[in-house]
Amino acid sequence: MQAVLALLSDNEFHSGEELGAALGVTRAAVWKKLKKLESIGVRVHSVKGRGYRLPAPLELLSERALREQGVPQKVAISLDFETESTNGDAKAYIAQGGKLPVLFSVERQTNGRGRRGRQWESGVAKNLTFSFVWRFENGPSVVEGLSLAAGVAVARVLKKIGIPNPGLKWPNDAQIDGQKVCGILLEMVADQDVCDVIIGIGLNVEMEESFMASVDQPWTDLVSRLPQRPSRNFILAELAKELVGVCELFEGGNGMKHFQSHWQAYDVLYNQAIKVMSVSQQRQGVAKGIDEKGALLLEENGQIFALHGGEISVRKQ
Repeated sequence: MQAVLALLSDNEFHSGEELGAALGVTRAAVWKKLKKLESIGVRVHSVKGRGYRLPAPLELLSERALREQGVPQKVAISLDFETESTNGDAKAYIAQGGKLPVLFSVERQTNGRGRRGRQWESGVAKNLTFSFVWRFENGPSVVEGLSLAAGVAVARVLKKIGIPNPGLKWPNDAQIDGQKVCGILLEMVADQDVCDVIIGIGLNVEMEESFMASVDQPWTDLVSRLPQRPSRNFILAELAKELVGVCELFEGGNGMKHFQSHWQAYDVLYNQAIKVMSVSQQRQGVAKGIDEKGALLLEENGQIFALHGGEISVRKQ
């Protein structure tokens, strides 16, 4: 499917005969491929005598483009059309002893997972779904707060592409004007003193309403916020470079101390009345930023409590 999508990505008409010749298949096989694309949500316009076209140009991810945008050679790149979960692919890659660091990304993720087991929809070649893996030789202790630093990386890139007011909501959401645009999910694979961390990120570049019908919180995407459609390759490359810098700082063991003030500069909850919910309890108070370990500081009845991540959900009152 990726090959036919690449041929149609220019938004021009292509006849079935032309597509078949380029793909080395029959016109009937081309028709089947186009129907398969439509079945996964890609709209294809068909005009008798002219052929097939997409309703708008499409940018597919490309290793060449990512390298040209500065993703360092030490970061292996794996790009596929479709997978269940890039975090799942990353785990399998680690188990096989693959070269690290590595960046996994796909055009379509069919079974992506957010925090608390929620499903995350990606559409087809519309958004960014990727996992970045880094090996920390000094073990799990040095990665405390890494998910928050990854949020800072996202906020920085959003500012770079023209979003004036990105915000971060503890522990792992990036927002624009109170609407979620990005989620971050970290998973660790630890083996004695070595810790491989998978930073999974889903960023709404151009999200379709139909994919978000079941989402229970306000959301937005970049296309609706920017005057021009941003390049997915540029954004992914910038995020990868930022994450390299973040992980290099964390290797020394003082990562969160460095990022504490940076994160708080984007904190959308600071001094806001909030409700904190977990499986076992609910608490209410005022958010007071984060500590050096990345824990949320909650002022409750005149006392400050440090709350750590995991299965905690935070909402404004």
